[in-house]
Amino acid sequence: MATGGLEVRHAGGVVRVPVGRPFVIGRGPDADLDLPHPRVSRRHAVVEHTAEGWTLTDRSANGTYLGEDRITVLRLERPVVVRLGRGSGATTVELHPVAGAPPPPASPAPLVPSAPTVVHDQPGRDTTVHIVTSARLTIGRLPDNDVVVDDLLASRRHAVLERRPDGAWELRDLGSGNGTFVNGTRTARALVTPADLIGVGRTMLRLQGDRLVAVVDSGDVAFAAHGLSVTVGQDKKLLDDVSFSLPGRCLLAIVGPSGAGKSTLLRALTGSRPADQGHVRYDGRDLYAGYDELRHRIGLVPQDDVLHPQLTVRRALRFAARLRFPDDVPAADRERRLEEVIAELGLTAQADQRIDTLSGGQRKRTSVALELLTKPSLLFLDEPTSGLDPGLDRSVMRTLRGLADGADGAGRTVVVVTHSVLNLDVCDLLLVLAPGGHVAYFGPPREALGYFGERDFADMFLQLDRVPGPVLAARFRASAQHHRYVAAPTAALPPVPERPGQPRTAPRQQSRLTQLGVLCRRYLAVIAADRQYALFIVLLPLVLSLLARLVPGTAGLSSTTAVAERSGQPNQLLLVLVLGGALMGIAASIREVVKERAVYRRERAIGLSLGAYLTSKVLVLGVVAAVQAAVFTVLSLVGHPAPDAPVVFGSGVLEVLLAVVAVTVLTMVVGLVISAFIDNADRGMPLLVLVLMLQLVVSGGLFPVHGRAVLEQVAWLVPSRWAYAMGASTVDLNPNVRGDPDPLWEHTAGSWLLAVGVLAAQLVVLLGVAAWLLRRQDPVRR
Repeated sequence: MATGGLEVRHAGGVVRVPVGRPFVIGRGPDADLDLPHPRVSRRHAVVEHTAEGWTLTDRSANGTYLGEDRITVLRLERPVVVRLGRGSGATTVELHPVAGAPPPPASPAPLVPSAPTVVHDQPGRDTTVHIVTSARLTIGRLPDNDVVVDDLLASRRHAVLERRPDGAWELRDLGSGNGTFVNGTRTARALVTPADLIGVGRTMLRLQGDRLVAVVDSGDVAFAAHGLSVTVGQDKKLLDDVSFSLPGRCLLAIVGPSGAGKSTLLRALTGSRPADQGHVRYDGRDLYAGYDELRHRIGLVPQDDVLHPQLTVRRALRFAARLRFPDDVPAADRERRLEEVIAELGLTAQADQRIDTLSGGQRKRTSVALELLTKPSLLFLDEPTSGLDPGLDRSVMRTLRGLADGADGAGRTVVVVTHSVLNLDVCDLLLVLAPGGHVAYFGPPREALGYFGERDFADMFLQLDRVPGPVLAARFRASAQHHRYVAAPTAALPPVPERPGQPRTAPRQQSRLTQLGVLCRRYLAVIAADRQYALFIVLLPLVLSLLARLVPGTAGLSSTTAVAERSGQPNQLLLVLVLGGALMGIAASIREVVKERAVYRRERAIGLSLGAYLTSKVLVLGVVAAVQAAVFTVLSLVGHPAPDAPVVFGSGVLEVLLAVVAVTVLTMVVGLVISAFIDNADRGMPLLVLVLMLQLVVSGGLFPVHGRAVLEQVAWLVPSRWAYAMGASTVDLNPNVRGDPDPLWEHTAGSWLLAVGVLAAQLVVLLGVAAWLLRRQDPVRR
């Protein structure tokens, strides 16, 4: 009986391949055989019947393997087992030709302008050649592109490459989230030549005649630093001529006493604060020159946690993924990548647990998971074991060892700054810095103690404090270890051209509106998850309204009744309302920026919009403050006489309520300014008291400020002065006060609207100051 059918077997299941159309093996709903494995591409391989029989064609970035050989097209004449992706953990499928009736002739397949053909596969590199048979090639994440980039950092329709009438090739970005790069520079439109390197996500493309060569960065990249020096002031050096070279999938530990420049070196290596002299190479490329493109391939885990502790692990990572991937990445793809990272870090059991209930090691692994979402090839960690007991210290270091090795084929280079020397044996290389940023040793950890002539690392640290840094550096430069591990590997590196110095901020992956929506939802989720804070928000206006009702008298806000009764209740009650609003506003916001400064800085470094961040704070806290002010005002005034003759809206209570809302929102923004200015949340409380006292003293409700030089001018800058003037204008307090009337309290619509206008101007100025203070925290790019 003739061979006519084909079966695909996987994990005990059998699928009969239909005749007449391509059968897609891949990951996701678009595949005929869905294999949910991280090394399987969405359109990994295609099985179809041709005139020569059944064939399997590789369409992936991670490769299809028969034994140890990577295949491009395989004729299926006998049962075979192929592996999808590289590494021992890759998934396999069996393809079995079976006897049956000959299949009907298949309709001819449409011409594919760029049929991929693998030409070689070296560690950390999946290289594919696309034969160019068309004058227009689309590049993107969807499988119907001519060049498919299986990477969540790429957009569905990322870029297009077109041949112009004069024969030149022009590259156009199609509004992608993460941008299209030529030689490390983001571009919307550019002419490209065989000498140019095109960057799309983690894929690099180069034209070579009638071929387009695609190289996917899968993690195994070399990394080198040469002559890094950082100087502050006139002559104080934080780093002095630091050089080393790392192979792919390497774990490096950086140790040294306080003041040795470890954090400075980390900032220089990640590009967040480039060195004044020297350069950093990422796989032979200048990291500083190509930072905009390469930043997505660098993960940085700072010492402070960069996740909101009130959220669960899964929910925090879900928000982070939304901010890191382009707008057009489907939620299902983000969720799939999130679950892959959770499994890789061993956090499956803790995925729905609040971060603030995790152990120290689990919290640190959660921070690492955040950085692994975008599959970085370089992972830097600042003091990940700080404050952990020896057991957790070992657990974290073993996790880092596993991340570097990449048992699933997704290895990476890991650099960890640490004070702990308990588990340096798991590292491949050790860099010892002496005070002043001098390299005292670089090489395998097992050779370090012998080099220093000490019995343990504690004695080595004593030597670093005892011997001057320049002496240690000179001794190391003359050593065999320097020649073997530093001089020889870096000698062959070609020079790096001078690069222009200019400040940079990371481009956004999403629109500002998208980021604003994500930030608002996350902020609301954080507030809802913090039950004590949520309870405080609810109870504060209720408690303050009870205090307001202690003001003696029966006049309420009626000036005529107050005059008749000779009662000062309208003045006193209005002052309590304004001061209560100021208290609610500043109490809600004075810790909001400083407590998540590490989160803001990290997200700003990967493309967070400052405007979206500040607007999310103002919107959420503004709504909270307005609702609190409304509840507080209504509960304080219920049962009291209302103002006699409103001046604008026909409702005196509404006009007073708006005055309280205005002062609450304005002082909330004042709190944001203070929170962006201070560097420690504890320092906010004295400033809170100072601001409230200022609101009380210059409001005009405690004693007259009109006509008092200096004090009156200072009062113009304080929100309570104008909010109190709004209420006083509505209530008509001038007839009820002793002494000269206050011109800002005139019982007219003009006075009320003037106060509103000044408060609006103050709001604009305060928002500008808050934005300026936040921008000062941006990573320094020079």
